[in-house]
Amino acid sequence: MKYIITENQVEKLHSIIQNLIDLELIGLKEESEEWGLGEMDDIDEINSIDKIEVDRVVPHLGTKVYINIHSNSDRDDFQNIRAEIQYRVDQWFPNIKLFINDITHINNER
Repeated sequence: MKYIITENQVEKLHSIIQNLIDLELIGLKEESEEWGLGEMDDIDEINSIDKIEVDRVVPHLGTKVYINIHSNSDRDDFQNIRAEIQYRVDQWFPNIKLFINDITHINNER
């Protein structure tokens, strides 16, 4: 059976996935407060993210979601957080795949 997804449905899906990612990032930041020295790199990775923004949703052969990460550091590797958020969002939307589209480094020096 073939399903056709309209542009309106893709926009709604975009909004829902953005909200889920926002909630999961907040949850990860709260959970990381209890982590120990063994997870220092993961803590740094989480704390380096200001926000994750859904760039686009592509519903072709599964659901592909391209995200932009806004970072407050010069860190370039966010694959652990991307994978964890993908796992958590996948609980709501099976077969979803998150791809990092862009990483923006925000300079907090004023």
